[in-house]
This record gives sequence, C-alpha cells and structure tokens, in this order.
Amino acid sequence: MACFRGNREEVYGEVLLLDERKLTLTGIKKSWKVAAILQQVFSHLNLVEGRFFGLRFCDDKQQTLWLDHSRTLSQHRLLLGPPYIFYFGVKFYVEDPTKLKEETTRYQFYLQLRQDVQRGRLLCPAHLLISDRVDWFSFIDPAERGDLSENDTSDSEKQEVQLIYKTLR
Repeated sequence: MACFRGNREEVYGEVLLLDERKLTLTGIKKSWKVAAILQQVFSHLNLVEGRFFGLRFCDDKQQTLWLDHSRTLSQHRLLLGPPYIFYFGVKFYVEDPTKLKEETTRYQFYLQLRQDVQRGRLLCPAHLLISDRVDWFSFIDPAERGDLSENDTSDSEKQEVQLIYKTLR
C-alpha cells in the first residue's frame, strides 16, 4: 500500500506575491535550497534582477523572518509547515531606482512601496496623501493600468492626472 502514502519528502507551499496573487508550489522538497524555490518565483514573474528580492515566513510568535538563500527548507528551524506559506518581497532596496534595468523589477519595487505605505510600515505624511492626491495618482495610475491614452478623459481629475503624468514621463 505504499502508493497511497505519497512521497513524504515532497511538500506543498504557497508564495503570496506583492500583487496579492498566490503562487502554488508543488513538488518542492525539504532538502531544496531556498534559492531553488526563489528561482521558481522569479521564473513565474519573469524577474531577471532577483538579487533584490527574497522570501519571508512567519514563525510561531508571528515574527517575520527572511529565509536564507543558501540553506535548505529543513535547516530553517522556525519555519512552520508543511504546508509552507512564504511572502515574496523586496529584501534590499536599491539606492537609485532609475538604475534598475528591467520594468518588471521596477514594478515589483512599486508594489512593495505601495504595500508598505498602505500597511503603515513606511510612514508618509498625511498631507501628502490628501493634498497631493492627483500627484500620487499620476504615478499609481500608469503603474497599475499602463500609460493613459489621449482619449481617456472621463472627468476633470483624470484630465489633471493625465497632464501631470505627461510631465513625469
């Protein structure tokens, strides 16, 4: 009856991505290095500049810890599971974001910053979020929906966002 037991070395896991989608990991093994799992995430996201990113997990005290790329899953003693739940995120911020070569990398940085501001991990003065709402939208809108077209002028605020965005290009 060994066929009903399955392979005990293979485990199930999920990675919560920065855009809040989940990536299901099947067939991973406890003996795998974290770098191999992270490579699967990079491949899924078409991310080339992966050195800035990593995987985190929550321990039994709800503390967030980074996984060490050079260690295996089984070497992370505080890792709960299986099933494993990992959180993909920016581990190292680049000093000058304009030096990032890939659009995908810049988008992942943007998602991390947006998430950190929304969750209060990165402080942003309230007056910036309210008074400069149009400026914020001029950055956020193209990141989430692509460049605005010339015909997309449904209301006055959107027109103002378009004008500001055009000056930012």
